[in-house]
Amino acid sequence: MNVQAIKKIAVSAEKTKPEIYYTLMKYFAGITQFLAWPIAFTYFHLFFKLKITGKENLNSVSSPFIIISNHVAFYDSFVFRIVFGACTKKLPLRFMAVNQFRTLYLNLASKLFITNIVYAIFGVFVVVRGRGIDKNLEEAVRIMKNGGNVVVYPEGSIIHGDEIGPFKLGAAALAIKTSASVIPISMRVGTKGIRKEYTINIGEHINVDTSLSRKQVSDIFYNKIKSLHDYK
Repeated sequence: MNVQAIKKIAVSAEKTKPEIYYTLMKYFAGITQFLAWPIAFTYFHLFFKLKITGKENLNSVSSPFIIISNHVAFYDSFVFRIVFGACTKKLPLRFMAVNQFRTLYLNLASKLFITNIVYAIFGVFVVVRGRGIDKNLEEAVRIMKNGGNVVVYPEGSIIHGDEIGPFKLGAAALAIKTSASVIPISMRVGTKGIRKEYTINIGEHINVDTSLSRKQVSDIFYNKIKSLHDYK
């Protein structure tokens, strides 16, 4: 079976998902993410020096909302559990991700279905490169219609180093489609020390002008993340 045939099957399967599926996934992801807090807390405080600024900005938004963030490592999605705190009412977060990677070990994990298991447990939904923005956003839109909060990494992949990569247009398109509040978050991991500094800066939420183009909105997102990232 070729790749195009597999994509057609995947698209067909998505169309048949009933609304109850999204409701059940919302509660399942909420439970698993709630229970993950002690594990995440132990891991990140053991291996990193966490510095989180702007947590008060999380209080000004209600579900459903969109989080945009730069992407520095595979563990970024798990640190959000620490960012929102142990007893937050803003769970679950649904993470937009791919299942094809640039690194060998992640591709191996994908072939062994390890990433699929982690994705299913932690509330991740997969987008497929080459399907187009609007088609890939259908799942995110339906999740948000059921009260879910979506996390998007606009760079589209992990960017190592201290730079912000160019943004793809998916996050901007989702914000325009849903008119949801957007919370910008930047992440920066130090390169020295046994316990590296992990700095997370949370900005004020953005209310998108839906009359703007996707490129214009994406530029607003990029500039906001860049300013947060450069903030010391």
